[in-house]
Amino acid sequence: MQVDRPIAIAIILFIILILVFFLVVPEYKIFKNLQADLGEKKAEYNAEFDYYAEITKKYFELQNREEDLIKINNALPDNPDLGRLIYYFQKSAVENGMIIKDLFLSKSSVISNSESIREIVFSMGLIGNYSSLGSFLVSLEKSDKIFEVTSISFGSNPQSESLSGLTQFQTQQTYTFNLQIKTHSY
Repeated sequence: MQVDRPIAIAIILFIILILVFFLVVPEYKIFKNLQADLGEKKAEYNAEFDYYAEITKKYFELQNREEDLIKINNALPDNPDLGRLIYYFQKSAVENGMIIKDLFLSKSSVISNSESIREIVFSMGLIGNYSSLGSFLVSLEKSDKIFEVTSISFGSNPQSESLSGLTQFQTQQTYTFNLQIKTHSY
């Protein structure tokens, strides 16, 4: 028995088509799905790589600006270190020719519940002249800590001649100043 060649070729092609349809096409679909998953994973990896590269870049930028971060932390400290604040006030007053007569903590309160920012208010009595008061206020302004002078009042000092020990023509008039200074901590 002899099989016609065209019929044999048609049967073989039909069998190949069936095998391709049932064996190769499903594997090809799986391959395409895996390729799509691989593309998604590569995209995720590249996005994460870029994200971490940006974080690393920002980290090194922050490390290079460490002085600025220290100033920011000094401006708004974690806890209100009242001893350091009082020492700073005394030191600045002496450096600018002022004498601290009295210093009181007027108020310490939380002003924002969500961020727990504390407001600290000092009342300070100073003795000195106008130029030394100006220098003192400039030193408060230039400090790392954020100070807000909310009120200033002044009066004459009856003991100004006994404080200086100089004649009327050699000394400047001294006054008593009352300042209310506000600062913050978180």
